[in-house]
This record gives sequence, C-alpha cells and structure tokens, in this order.
Amino acid sequence: MRIAFVFDDTLDVHDGVQQHIVTLGRELARRGHHVEYLVGESEHSPMPDTHSLSKNVMVSFNGNRMRVPVASSRAQIRRTLHEGNYDILHVQAPYSPLLAGRVLALAPQTAGVVATYHIAPTSMAAYYGGKALGMINQRTHRRIDEVVAVSPVAASYARHTAHVESRVIANPVDVQAYVAARAQAGAACIAQFHGEGPHVVFVGRFVSRKGAGILLEALDWGERQGIFPPGMHVTLAGAGPLLEECRATAARLRTPVAFPGFVNERDKPALLASADAAVFPSTGGESFGIVLVEAIAAGARVVLAGDNPGYRSTLRDDDDALFTIDPQRRAGELARSIARALTDAPWAASMHERQAELLARYDVRTVADEVEAVYAQAIADRRQ
Repeated sequence: MRIAFVFDDTLDVHDGVQQHIVTLGRELARRGHHVEYLVGESEHSPMPDTHSLSKNVMVSFNGNRMRVPVASSRAQIRRTLHEGNYDILHVQAPYSPLLAGRVLALAPQTAGVVATYHIAPTSMAAYYGGKALGMINQRTHRRIDEVVAVSPVAASYARHTAHVESRVIANPVDVQAYVAARAQAGAACIAQFHGEGPHVVFVGRFVSRKGAGILLEALDWGERQGIFPPGMHVTLAGAGPLLEECRATAARLRTPVAFPGFVNERDKPALLASADAAVFPSTGGESFGIVLVEAIAAGARVVLAGDNPGYRSTLRDDDDALFTIDPQRRAGELARSIARALTDAPWAASMHERQAELLARYDVRTVADEVEAVYAQAIADRRQ
C-alpha cells in the first residue's frame, strides 16, 4: 500500500503523536508498504518522504505546547496528493481545518481515510474546545472511513466531541528496539546510571501535570516517616519550566536527587533499565502511557504511575502499580509504594512479571497487524 500519515504538527520533535506515527511508519515500511508524511512545518524530520505543507505557530492546549498550522497551500496539497497516489490517508485527530482538514477536502475518492484520536482532555476548556473543533470539521469528518482511538479515554473524547465511535488500538512501542538498546548499552552503562543503593527514576517534562513535584512531595513525606531504605537515590530527567523550582525543592531533602536534564533517545533505555522503581506521577491529560511501556521494555524493576484514566488503561487496572492523584493523599500513597517496591522483593518481582506480560499487547508488530486490518477495511469501504 501507499500510505500517508497526515499530521498538523511538526516531525521535528519527539512528542507522543510524533512517536506514534514514526514508530508505526517504520514498521509498515519494514513490511513493504510505501510510507510518506504530510505534516506541518518540519525542517529536521527523522523520516524520508516528509512533505512540509504549512507554516505553524506554537500554542498551549490541553496542558501541552504544540504547533498548529496557520497557512497551507491548497495547490501544494493537491499536487502532493496527486503525486503520492495514496491508497490510505491516516489522519491524526483531532485535526485542524487549515491543514489536515484541507487534505481531507481534497482527497481523491479512491483513497481510504483512517483517523486516529490521541487526546485526553485536561479541563472543561479543552473539552469544549474539542466540541467546537468537531463542529468546524463536521463536513470533512464525513470523508473519514474508519476511526481508531489509542485508548478508551481517547475513544470517549472522539465520541463526545466528534460524535463518532472508534475501535481502540494501542499506541505502538518498538519493544525489540528497546530490548536491543538496553543490551547495546551494556551492564556497565546501566550500572553507571544506577550507582550505589536503590534507584528511583522519573523521566518527563517539568510541567505541573507530569508530576515531578508530586514525586518530590512523596520523597519529603517518606523521609519524615523514615520508610525509605538506606542508600536510596533519585534521578529526575527532563526539562521544562518547573525545573529550577524542583531543583530548589530537592535541595531541602536528605535523599540525593540528580537532575541530568534532557536525556536523548539513545540513553533513555539504559536510564530506565537502571530503575528499581520508575515513577510517572502524571495527574491527567494522558490518553495513553507510552513512557510506561518504554520503562517496562527497558527492564525497569517496577513501574509506578499516577492513577489517571490513560495510565490506568495502559497498566490494565493494576492497582498495585497505580497511586492516587488526590492532592490530600498522593504524597503518602506514592511514598509507601516506592518504599514497598524497594524493600518487598516478592511483591516487586510479581509486579515485574505482570508488567512484562503487557509488552506483547503494545509491541509495534502487534499494533501494525491491527492497523493493517483497519486500512484494508477503509479501502473496502471506498470500493463499495
């Protein structure tokens, strides 16, 4: 098949949706399909056959910084569609009427169209913004043949904003690549990240909803209760506007806390592999938990996550791995979970085994099988 992923944002950064379509596109290309990308303003795409079709501006929406199109050329879109002669247009949703919406309006009737919904709203403003966008895109949305969502929470968003039902197909993670990256890094590199004593790891952006501050609250609570094992140390990796505030908070703790900054994709598997407890305290806005699956694939001993709907569905309702995001109770509950992960070896081993069993469900090879079936149905829909 000739497949084009359609995405309003850029491929220049490594955020969740970008990671989704790059990971899936590489697997589809490995299977012999021809894959291209019709995207917003991109200058350093990691993928060949990328068509940058708009000028973009940065905005804040749903707790994220994202780039939205402000100008795209109908003539350029029409020419790209003609030259591409695509069997499938795979649109990432919700989408802008100024780029993906124009692609849909100009799409040839022979091309099957699939939309994948990725979003979990963080506020009523985001929810009502999605409903307004659904109304604006009502006409072009009729051109979509099959609808997918990456999780039940994303499916709910699609239902309430675009009034469409969808099938759930998880975000893909290249599990074999993560296992290989851990092996390539080697025991010495992992040991260097691990250091002496039990190691707790957070990887993410330093923004409020990702929860680095919640982890620091839990460290303070656990120190005051004296529940952490001797030698425990913590790494908080990432960048963002709250980094310096978190550094200042950590400086008041007895527990050693390292801030290595942004960790690239080459080094991330080894850092996650070094974790006795990988902790992701996000309070919401997560349609899925790619980083949870990455940590499991890398070999983190235990993964602990904030009990938001996206993370809960990714971890298949494993209450042992989830802790409350209620501000009144989260510090104590997370601190106790960390302490148990580091001191109760049978409990940690049981959780590690359960979490490893999740990998087959989220591996890109499994996901690509499901996506190919959706593509075949979309093409069949066009031929009816």
